[in-house]
Amino acid sequence: MDYKKVPLLQTLNDEELEYFKKEASIRKFKKGDIIFKTGDHPQKMYILYSGFIKIYLDLSDGREQILYIYKKYEFVGGLNVIHQEDYLYNSQALKDSTIIEIDRPIFNILFLNNKEALKVMLNQSYKRIRKSEELVYRLNEINADLKIGKLLISLIKDYGKVNDDKTILLNLSINRQELAAFSGLSRETISRKLNYMEDEGVIKLLPRGNILIKKPGKLLPDDH
Repeated sequence: MDYKKVPLLQTLNDEELEYFKKEASIRKFKKGDIIFKTGDHPQKMYILYSGFIKIYLDLSDGREQILYIYKKYEFVGGLNVIHQEDYLYNSQALKDSTIIEIDRPIFNILFLNNKEALKVMLNQSYKRIRKSEELVYRLNEINADLKIGKLLISLIKDYGKVNDDKTILLNLSINRQELAAFSGLSRETISRKLNYMEDEGVIKLLPRGNILIKKPGKLLPDDH
């Protein structure tokens, strides 16, 4: 495991990094495993080393609302550890993932008074705020075509891999129920819209929840 690839850990000097390696825990999570739940007290910070995890709320009507999807080297729980506020949301592995767990005492020793580390945390917090704003705008769209189109564009920006032929692969392993939970649409509507987009040659639905974007410029309706 190459810890120096993780931006947050790049703020540690060699001695601190060696200490970190001895004290941090490495855990493997299978797809679907819960990492923490609403109401859990934050005793750890989590750095995603590989895979994807989703952060979501359980709504009062029984639905799930996805807030964020985190990719490798991103982290969650740092501000909760600092403020000791219980989690308001849940976290679950979208696919098999490796997570570095940092207990609160280790966090306090290495990061709490580390200005560069706090800058990294603030930068990611800023990006989360912007994603939250995008989510609000997307959920307020009335048009279902715009909702799904804007969601796919957002996912491309953060998780897309551009192929040689200019198609874009979303290798998130995100199923239709989760896409619905991220877009504010029903699963039935998502399935219908995705099937229509596939028929039109805009996307190709791949196994295991992956999506190939064949025509990125056609994700939004022509009149938008």
